[in-house]
Amino acid sequence: MLTKSDLASFRQCRRKLWLEHNRPDLIPQNDATVWRRANDGNIVGAKARELLGPNVIWPQREANATAAATTAIGQLSASPNQAAVEVPMYRDGLYARADALIPSPGGGYILRESKASTFPLKPDKLTPAAPEEHHLDDVAIQAWVYQATGWPLADVELNLLNNRWQYPGNDDYSGLFRQLPVTVGIAGRIPQVPNWHAAAQQVLLGAMPATQTGAQCSKPYACAFHNYCTTLDTPGPEHPLTLLPGIGGKSTAKKLNQQRGYTALHEPQPSEFTGDDAALYCRMQTAHRTGLPVLEPGSGSRFAVLPYPRYYFDFEGIDLPVPRWVGVRPYEQIPFQWSCHIERTAGVFEHVEFLDLSGDDPSIPCIERMIDAIPPDSPGPIFVYFQTYEAGRLRELADRHPQYRLQLDQYLARIVDLHPIVRANYYHPSMQGSFSIKTVLPTIAPDLCYENLLEVTDGTAAQVAYLYAALDPHTPPARKVELRERLLIYCKQDTWAMVEVAYLLQGLPRPTQ
Repeated sequence: MLTKSDLASFRQCRRKLWLEHNRPDLIPQNDATVWRRANDGNIVGAKARELLGPNVIWPQREANATAAATTAIGQLSASPNQAAVEVPMYRDGLYARADALIPSPGGGYILRESKASTFPLKPDKLTPAAPEEHHLDDVAIQAWVYQATGWPLADVELNLLNNRWQYPGNDDYSGLFRQLPVTVGIAGRIPQVPNWHAAAQQVLLGAMPATQTGAQCSKPYACAFHNYCTTLDTPGPEHPLTLLPGIGGKSTAKKLNQQRGYTALHEPQPSEFTGDDAALYCRMQTAHRTGLPVLEPGSGSRFAVLPYPRYYFDFEGIDLPVPRWVGVRPYEQIPFQWSCHIERTAGVFEHVEFLDLSGDDPSIPCIERMIDAIPPDSPGPIFVYFQTYEAGRLRELADRHPQYRLQLDQYLARIVDLHPIVRANYYHPSMQGSFSIKTVLPTIAPDLCYENLLEVTDGTAAQVAYLYAALDPHTPPARKVELRERLLIYCKQDTWAMVEVAYLLQGLPRPTQ
């Protein structure tokens, strides 16, 4: 027997399906991204079921798939006017579970699938856009299996989070979801399901499929076997042309490969790099050819005119699919933590921080602690790394709490983004085409590698730590203390990393904490 999840894995990558059945031991344990995705799905599914009301049918559990499906058909047939949830279905060796079957006035059922994804909108923010391809595959599989019930299929719809809606409080989640009809969109896919099923069975009967890592490793979801599969790839050049970053870099690499046959970064002549990032590509080429970092002359000029005190600032935020706090949208990032290293005068630092693990809305305490620690009218710059995140949070806080808009706008006007300065001036071959602060920092300060931190090593891990420490009532007090300490260490390293980067760009010796 195969399941809907098996077919989803097959559709993403044949090897992924094979490894899930034959080498589950290769799946990394305690992967924060995998845990967070599963947790979000569980929360969204539970809320969707709750909103259908208390009088829904929950088919009873059975020992095997065929028995469960048969029992479910009997229960629904006995109460044809009641909605049912978590309905087991089985057809020709393929098992699927419908999130909800809702009686249609015209007969049969509406098959509703809830997803922890937001309702797709076109740029006008009003018109529905096309749903994601893997969501259409998902409901097409369910619709094909549903046909075995013999009931008419009145409609198929995706039940998606409405991120234009704001939680009004008082446990009123009536506007949380928005339904997207997809009956027409899956009509051409349903007949393909038995072919997918047969092909998936053949994959599992054979040896591990041969494939190269590629876009399928992260689309639609990051694959847990990626690190293993990279060890099986056909070796490529030591310094591949595909290291060129961003959409422009990938386009340039593809063009040079198609037109000139280049695969390695050292092959093109510098004059063959064109476009706005040509200087960046040349800098990368030089670094990879020599094995040495490149720091452009004048990289510190931006700093020369900036006054003290200087502030190095970083937020950590949580984006809950089902909001808990009034005025918050699904997946709206709410800062629960920040760190700030303050350079009072050249080389003289102090550190201030904020972390709220109360489980209450941390927004106003966050703002007020900022105002206390970072005078809004100070002339000093606020350094961030990749300002889209910090600036976005400040604007959202101002929208939700307009009484603080003046101070938050003053912060926004003082932001200096280190990311583009690094991108325009510095590259180390160990960065492998990435300008994330987590790849830049080890090239400057190897002793501050994020991999040396305990548990909280990136933003997703910080979110998982917050969920356990602030929102899970079953987390023991000692564990909460441990998570708090690890969150503080992680965020503090983020802002000290910015200090290290700023000193490198200015050509100064490493600073002392």
